[in-house]
Amino acid sequence: MRKFKFVLILAVVSFLTLGIYTLFIRSIDESDFIVETVKGDPKQPAVRSIQAELIDQGLRKIDYTVGLDGRVQKTTDSLIKGLFESPFDEKNAPDNFRRFMHSDQVNTFEQEDITYAIGTSDNNKWELQYWEDGKQRIVKKIFPAPVEARKLNEAQISPYKKIGDSLLYVIVYDPQTGVDTQLYKIDLKDDTIQKINLPVTPKGDVSLIGIHNETIVYSTTESIDGTDMTEDKLYVSNGKTTQRIKGLKSFSNGETELSADGSKLIAFEREMGDFNWTVYDIKTKQVEKHSMNIPLVTDEFGLGEYTTLKDGLIYTANRLDDGIYNVRLIDPVLDRTLYEGNIKDKLKRAETTLNELVLN
Repeated sequence: MRKFKFVLILAVVSFLTLGIYTLFIRSIDESDFIVETVKGDPKQPAVRSIQAELIDQGLRKIDYTVGLDGRVQKTTDSLIKGLFESPFDEKNAPDNFRRFMHSDQVNTFEQEDITYAIGTSDNNKWELQYWEDGKQRIVKKIFPAPVEARKLNEAQISPYKKIGDSLLYVIVYDPQTGVDTQLYKIDLKDDTIQKINLPVTPKGDVSLIGIHNETIVYSTTESIDGTDMTEDKLYVSNGKTTQRIKGLKSFSNGETELSADGSKLIAFEREMGDFNWTVYDIKTKQVEKHSMNIPLVTDEFGLGEYTTLKDGLIYTANRLDDGIYNVRLIDPVLDRTLYEGNIKDKLKRAETTLNELVLN
């Protein structure tokens, strides 16, 4: 009887030890990702630009970047590496360009592998530097500050978007007052600056929604006199005339964008069961509402989804289950899914979470 009890206890201990060992190995083992295409061609340019950034919160702290063609890159998090590595080191930017980027009053913006940095040490001149990833040459330009910008107490310049081959739009505002937002376009070929006239009330904060050729869409947040409340208003302008857009009830910067041809506005919102978006035709003022069912499983923090608008397309990723992430590229105007794929972790690790979609 004693021998039987000993064997039973030994079996239980062995089973528990094996289970703990398996869990431990599972916690430090690396994820193994595969990409399953559900719909569309993963080789089309808009899809090839998508990379899902997944973070392993287990013992090894590994970050994965998974392309939809099956490419996987991984980096191991390190305290020492985090202390000494500059956020721009991975691009091998020249030292003097990195120093300029970190200067006070300098703001940066990246588009098509070119990083633009612009700032001013005083209100009398602007300095612009830009550098293309993988090259050593840095372009430097110094401009006399426009008259209107010189009148600000403290001018903060932020690059917003490059249009075509040479036009760089920048936003100028005064952080001391929070108002008097100004919009300029810099011609990088002719080295000229032109102010874009927008009917901005001195009581309102301005946010740019999108620019396409001469079409500019922006919103203002204005205080309502006698109350603590604010009102958001949406406008479209060609630099000469301006109209208020009233047909789009819900909009916010980052969740509203111009379509690729500049004729429509797209605004999206996410609910647990559905993904909804609205298309507003700027010319006809017609409104179309669309909805798509995308299952979503959130983690303990309520996270598991990432959605963004870029160049008139919707990019979305959703956690369907542990180790499974659904990625879709949607044409919101045509109401059509251009691509759908599932990123699957063979280990189904619950410690791996979705951070964002990186669009190159």
